[in-house]
Amino acid sequence: MPKLRGNFKAMSRAVMSIPVIVFLVLSFTFMPGVVAAQNWTGRLSVSEYKLRAAYLYNFSKFIRWPESAFESKESAFVIGLLGEDVPMAISELLKSRTIGSRPIKVREYRTGESMDGCHLLYLHSSQKWKPVLRTLKSSRVITVGDAPSFADDGGAIQFVTIRNRLRFIINLKAPGFAGVDLDSRLLSLALEIKK
Repeated sequence: MPKLRGNFKAMSRAVMSIPVIVFLVLSFTFMPGVVAAQNWTGRLSVSEYKLRAAYLYNFSKFIRWPESAFESKESAFVIGLLGEDVPMAISELLKSRTIGSRPIKVREYRTGESMDGCHLLYLHSSQKWKPVLRTLKSSRVITVGDAPSFADDGGAIQFVTIRNRLRFIINLKAPGFAGVDLDSRLLSLALEIKK
């Protein structure tokens, strides 16, 4: 279970709405006017990936990894992408950003490849993601995915679309959350928290 930063239980609705507004504004600065809907083929559009990139970036800002999760003080924050359909649109949006003083490095992975050094991993729903979650059970990689049962099957953060809006579920039991500090403001933004 992650350590929580902030006073989640004592927050009032008025105070919680401020982070919600900030999170959504930051998320939608990447591509205004986009809603979270898949096209008729079941694949996400480039603008949908841009929205997910914004969420990945913001998730990274609300989660603090211990220094031991990095090789050195200058090491990059690594966001991994796994899935054939994941375009480099995510990479293009994230590569010039930083998390604190650390630059973001976006890395594409293939199934079976070592993910040492990865901090946040996005798994596309078309990918065979269950074996990947089993492989990462003892790691500090926080997994993010689109599949309908992703959080129930051990994923850390699951994207869900409700009324054409992208939301997320947080699974606090996910192995990736062990040893990280999780800002309570992130929990206040979740559609559901699995404990």
